[in-house]
Amino acid sequence: MLVDSEAIGDRVIAELLTRQGVALNAGDISARYMGLTMHAVVDDVNLRYGLSLGDAWLEEVRVATEAAFHAGLEAMPHVEELIAALEEARVPICVGSNGSASKMNISLGITGLLPHFEGRLFSGQDMQRGKPFPDLFLHAAKVMGVAPEDCVVIEDSAAGLKAAQAAGMKALAYVANPAHQPAELSAGHPFCDMRLVPELLGINPAD
Repeated sequence: MLVDSEAIGDRVIAELLTRQGVALNAGDISARYMGLTMHAVVDDVNLRYGLSLGDAWLEEVRVATEAAFHAGLEAMPHVEELIAALEEARVPICVGSNGSASKMNISLGITGLLPHFEGRLFSGQDMQRGKPFPDLFLHAAKVMGVAPEDCVVIEDSAAGLKAAQAAGMKALAYVANPAHQPAELSAGHPFCDMRLVPELLGINPAD
């Protein structure tokens, strides 16, 4: 959600599944698997299509995704302004993603955002259950020393919103294109501009 990685990752997965005889495009991948761990994606694909994709295929996805990130990954619009506002207001921030720690380090490193989150990256792959279960967010809150009810999660997937709600946290749903807002994000106080977040949180950096 900090970086525009979903479209790139979905395209890579679609291309590599096509080589396995599964005719899905990037839009199909997004609609079906957005916010889930890659292990959950593989389990579902294997079940649906009678395949036996495993660690070798996941490594192929990882390598191809990393190459695609280096070729065109960018931070989400105005996310650097949001981070600056939160840091100025001394609001603790972290990242909780179903992606691997390696993927987070690569994507945030490429876009220059990593220094803001050193030591505060939490991966669903380190949990027994990733999103939509609350385990990841509850673990992150515990490490950060913040009560769940005092946390706000910014998400762009239904799985992430469900995880935040299950953890007892307030959720804000980032919608990149309001004209095509997924219905499942309507419960997450949708917004479309990162610069609006401080106001939504009642934060005035100048105070």
